Amino acid sequence: MSESQLKLRYLLDQLTNNEITRAEFDELFALVNRGEYEEDIKALLLDGLSGDPMPEVMERERLNAVLNGIMMIRPAEQDRTEARVRQMIFWKRLAAVAAIVLLIGTGIWFGLIRTPKTDLVTNTPKITLTNTKDIEPGGNKAILTLGDNSTIVLDDAANGQLAQEGSSKVNKTRDGLLSYSLPTGGEGHGEAAITYNTLSTPRGGQYQLVLPDGSKVWLNAAASIKFPTAFAGNERKVEITGEVYFEVAKDPKKPFKVTIPGGAAVEVLGTHFNINAYDDEPAEKITLIEGRVKVGRGQRAEGREESVVLEPGEQAIVSQSSHLSQPIPVQTEDVLAWKNGLFHFENVDIKTVMRQLSRWYDVEVEYKGVIKTEPLFIEVPRNTTLLEVLKVLETTADLQLRLEGKKVTVL
Repeated sequence: MSESQLKLRYLLDQLTNNEITRAEFDELFALVNRGEYEEDIKALLLDGLSGDPMPEVMERERLNAVLNGIMMIRPAEQDRTEARVRQMIFWKRLAAVAAIVLLIGTGIWFGLIRTPKTDLVTNTPKITLTNTKDIEPGGNKAILTLGDNSTIVLDDAANGQLAQEGSSKVNKTRDGLLSYSLPTGGEGHGEAAITYNTLSTPRGGQYQLVLPDGSKVWLNAAASIKFPTAFAGNERKVEITGEVYFEVAKDPKKPFKVTIPGGAAVEVLGTHFNINAYDDEPAEKITLIEGRVKVGRGQRAEGREESVVLEPGEQAIVSQSSHLSQPIPVQTEDVLAWKNGLFHFENVDIKTVMRQLSRWYDVEVEYKGVIKTEPLFIEVPRNTTLLEVLKVLETTADLQLRLEGKKVTVL
């Protein structure tokens, strides 16, 4: 064995025994990042690293889980400035890598875990199943309410033109996208021809929409958007509930405005941004990805509007007490994880995690006993079944969960 291979064996041994130091992990990351040692890693894992024999059960996906897991941890730390936060994220993300490998390995982390010194990884998930089946993840499901209050269930509707609303043709495309198209020349036949439609996703649903002006909209589970079938006049205005991501078509002559039930409003000319405004969340969050937006919050007692301007990478928070925060920097990839097919939880509590899971899997959540308050660091694909997600959650958060029918109990 070469010196590099011996070093790789030692570092992987340290990783699987949960004894790796920060400096050692940085060295392991550098080796993996060079892309020269994939076969060596595979061979070492199959050999059991420390010499314990194991059967030839390694699949390609499992090797990728190790490599991708290692690569996932290090970059997420680079933008952190506070040492204590960096250290916490390092070890919590390491637990997340172990959980991913545990998940793909169907309950065994390659057979390599040998009595860890901490309870970071366990070979036997504690989750309890009671007369129930696993629950599949959500998908493209939505209901379109037309101007005459008739409805179309989009997941059952055939592709092609669904309706004629005012001057707009309503179409469902092959890839499950809802789009509105105006006749050549613009905005149809004036305001008399405009009606309002509402697109709503159920719990366990998501959907994409192209508005009459070409703006693109993504709806998360249990969300809605009300919009005109053509944007007449000198502005474009829509109303939303839940979580919605926008890529607004530029039109300097017509500002794009989004109103939220809690009273907040977002005004843009052309930009990309995300709004999280669920009723069961403690606050409304508006995050700017690209461009520039103004976030306003109703009328203050003295008659002046409260507002802030966001730059890319900033977020405004409107609390339940109607206070509008000053812009704060955020990791936009974390905010958009849902749109990109991920559950990404970083430094959040168990209730925040379970609110998202309950909406995506359409389940009820019940808490018993003392609720843990330790911050969680988890990333799991949204196309994963609920049981698999709960296994990862138990492994990384030292929780005990029970899945019974459509109810998850946190014990």
